[in-house]
Amino acid sequence: MNTTSSFINLLLEIDLGDFLTQNKHQDATQFLLGHKDTKNELNRLLADQLKIYPKAKNKLPTFTENHCWFTSKSYEQASSESSALYKSGLIGGEILLDLSGGLGVDDWAFSKTFNQIITLDPNKELNELVRLNFKKLGLNQINRLDTTAEDYLKSQNIPKFDWIFLDADRRPNEKNQFLLEDGTPNILELKERCFELSDNILLKLSPMIDLVYLQNTLPEITKIWILGDKSEVKEILVVMKRNSLKTQIELEAVVLLDPIQSFATGSKANETNRLDLLQENYFYEPHNCIIKAGLTEEYSKYLGLKQIGKNSSFYTSSILLENFIGRSFQILEQFEFSKSKLKTYLSKKALVQANITKRNFPLSVDEIRKSYKIKEGGKDFLFFTTLQNGQKWVYHCRK
Repeated sequence: MNTTSSFINLLLEIDLGDFLTQNKHQDATQFLLGHKDTKNELNRLLADQLKIYPKAKNKLPTFTENHCWFTSKSYEQASSESSALYKSGLIGGEILLDLSGGLGVDDWAFSKTFNQIITLDPNKELNELVRLNFKKLGLNQINRLDTTAEDYLKSQNIPKFDWIFLDADRRPNEKNQFLLEDGTPNILELKERCFELSDNILLKLSPMIDLVYLQNTLPEITKIWILGDKSEVKEILVVMKRNSLKTQIELEAVVLLDPIQSFATGSKANETNRLDLLQENYFYEPHNCIIKAGLTEEYSKYLGLKQIGKNSSFYTSSILLENFIGRSFQILEQFEFSKSKLKTYLSKKALVQANITKRNFPLSVDEIRKSYKIKEGGKDFLFFTTLQNGQKWVYHCRK
């Protein structure tokens, strides 16, 4: 993309809202085919908007309502507005340094809790679009600089910051692991300099990063948040404090629904909610955020639920709980697994379609489907697991 002032002025003359309305029934490929010069940078940028806007309305409603510009890569890597706003509610102060500006969604959210933001990105083309977006959003306290974090931090003539934020560009290594040293910028190389400029660092990390590795690698960590949407873990947030040697790190699982659901280490159980476990009528599968945080056992004790097995991450109870963080089901039938028992049960119930989940069970979901000719989907759910006593068990449930 050309960053000349003439190109930016051309963008300022385009009413993106009108363009999207006029082309709402046309996809990006059709749009480009209708223009002879498909390599024209403006046409390619407009085609990107047609491709991104239909899905961006849920992820970035404020940005789409103000007809902000996107590029495919910056959009895919950006935080959702809900996660950005959650982050901004965790920290605040006079001045923030963002080492990884990207599309600027996190900076938009941080502008609500900081008076001044300095944000960095080496992509000059993207920075021009982001500055236009900030004007559309009425953001005047964000200073976007065309530089890398490494180059900026080399300067001695920079202020102290209340917080430093980093969302590094990350890719898995050959072992499909997400390691801090593989991020760009690399926090392990920049950490010492960052702590010279601020006592507080907030990191946004891959949902795939190993939490034990993380805690062993960064001794300054004081708290970790595991953020998720309706069903998936979306990102890991980490707070680091200068000179902190905290031995007990708090973990909190957060599901960004309306209302937000969360559970943290050290939450006290309400003893009046302890349940009668003699008759197990309900089956619970905790959200992946709870599982990722390693809080399944603590969460079951907090609610007074029976955890089926230490490695199963499934619970049962005699009554239905409201506001459970995860999925809740009614148990229709349960029995010890054997090939003959399952085959007989499926035949008796004429069950040929079901949603299948397994934890701590020797067969894969594909193997179960193939062996018993069970199609995917429908209103029935089959859970395969191993009980505390080592028995293989099957639960037939419905939501």
